[in-house]
Amino acid sequence: MPEYRAPGVYVEETTATGPVSGVGTSTAAFIGPALRGPTGRAVKITNWTQFTAQFGEYVTAPRRYLAHAVRGFFDNGGSVAYVVRVGTATRAALELRDRGTPSAVTLVVRARDDGPAGNTIRVAVRATQIVTGAKVLQVRVEHASAAGNLVTLPSAQEARRFTPGDLVDIDGTVAEVERIRGEQLVLTAPLATAVQDKTVRTADLAAGQRRFRVDKPQGVERGTVLTLQQGATTESVVVERAAGDVVEIGAALANSYPGTPSVTSAEFTLDVTGPGGVQTFENLSMDPRHSRHFAGVLSSPLVEVVLPDEPGTHAAPSNLPAALTATPLAGGTADRLDGVDAASYEAALTALERVDDVTVVCVPDAVNLVTVQQKVVEHCERMGDRFAVLDAPDALSPLADGGVLGVREQLTSERGYAALYYPWLVISDPAGRGTFAVPPSGHLAGVYARSDARHGVHKAPANEPVAGAFGVTRALDAAELGELNDAGVNVIQAFAGNARPMVWGARTTAPRHETAWRYVNVRRLFLFIEESLQEGLRWAVFQPNDLSLRKRVERTVSEFLTRVWTDGALFGATAAEAFHVKIDDENNPPAVRDLGRLVVDIGVAPVRPAEFVVVRIGMSQGGSQVQEG
Repeated sequence: MPEYRAPGVYVEETTATGPVSGVGTSTAAFIGPALRGPTGRAVKITNWTQFTAQFGEYVTAPRRYLAHAVRGFFDNGGSVAYVVRVGTATRAALELRDRGTPSAVTLVVRARDDGPAGNTIRVAVRATQIVTGAKVLQVRVEHASAAGNLVTLPSAQEARRFTPGDLVDIDGTVAEVERIRGEQLVLTAPLATAVQDKTVRTADLAAGQRRFRVDKPQGVERGTVLTLQQGATTESVVVERAAGDVVEIGAALANSYPGTPSVTSAEFTLDVTGPGGVQTFENLSMDPRHSRHFAGVLSSPLVEVVLPDEPGTHAAPSNLPAALTATPLAGGTADRLDGVDAASYEAALTALERVDDVTVVCVPDAVNLVTVQQKVVEHCERMGDRFAVLDAPDALSPLADGGVLGVREQLTSERGYAALYYPWLVISDPAGRGTFAVPPSGHLAGVYARSDARHGVHKAPANEPVAGAFGVTRALDAAELGELNDAGVNVIQAFAGNARPMVWGARTTAPRHETAWRYVNVRRLFLFIEESLQEGLRWAVFQPNDLSLRKRVERTVSEFLTRVWTDGALFGATAAEAFHVKIDDENNPPAVRDLGRLVVDIGVAPVRPAEFVVVRIGMSQGGSQVQEG
């Protein structure tokens, strides 16, 4: 609090806690095999063109469905997706050896794309340097005060050639310049005797010195490795600061260098040769403070350069990569689509854990790998911020033993983190050879996105047409549809007179007795509310846990839930009927506060879909009445 003593008007700025912003709900993640691209890494895309540039188009022999799912997602209204390629292909790589110890690895060069094509890329390393020297200034002294600290030079221009902090030699006496005053050098300590008609010059570099000047400062900056050499005496130092031609090093000089020693920097140049020619990256540094640190400068469509899993411990310049003639990368192998197993998908799910904004997960090529689909459900339950859209195998009978209902039982999610869809969609062959069937999950993820954008996440993504599809592989009658719906299998139905099949189910794979999480929109609404509050209340962490904080949190949460209610996501004629927020001494007793916790209890009443519309019709004839329904 500032101190107010004089009467007047004082203005203070305060930082207000902003409202909770709703998070996105329709960023999809797709996992599956592709023609090319990085394996096991989540790549963000925003349109079909970006997907084809990164991963190629459709895999036809044998047919795989990742590309069709991504295309269906964008065709149905999706806008942002992450793609994780799974496969058996490996990337070609080359280890660059340490200058200090040839057996140690200092950098690893890897092809950006998997496969044998990376084996044709060649990499060369050249040692490069900036040649300079210790700067020596020499000026005739016009006058020096007797036993004083003033040295007068011929002109102010001559004096400005020196800088505060310079060590100067005056007739064999070394002194430090404190400041410049006109044509005079003001020294930090008085001279023992007066000097006149002598020479003031830059002092020789001496052991223990941490500051000196270089003759050609261009390219010398923080992080530059300098090697000083004079005769048989040599050492390497790292620049901590550089201003003009003045450098300050991290550790004091270990040796003295009379005269003008040579000073050279230590860098390296990387030449990458690919099908399009040679890319050259000059004067690279291993120091992350340097403007030409390899990680910030090396941007090649062919390779990436990274530190090894266990970086070396040598000090610069020994940690720089040793010179290497053009050498090809090695170890790149082709993808085997039939070799993709559950372990590949698990690795992809692990990579997806690091992406926070994913809300929907699809694995269109895992329809016959129930163990993989189970892992996807477990992933969504563990992360707590995403929902699995799953495909039932197309060839299975809907009601027979071992059919769709059997698959559904294996994909149960106790709290409704998944939905299963059946049957497959019929689409046009992009090659112009008729039609064929694809799993619906990618198209459904796009339907989710479209419904969220038009109506909100609280609206069930059902009774919605599927763009890009012309039909389904199996037409179901009312009895079959009823059995599947009751079991929690969402049917895609083709109705007479409709050009597009319709999504005709909105249930999760929660157990039948778990009615709270029965519907897709209810689970996804809670994911939206939970994630929004988690991000929107981050400001409250480490604030004093007092009554003021409680009120601020209560207002913030209530304002957000009021907006959710006015959008139609919560049931109730008033906000009080739609939700409640409790944050008082009852749920925050002293024992809880002593643990550093602030507990907020929230109750909401979500709207549920009108899944069954019952119309009762009565006929009135005079005083009697007949009723059907």
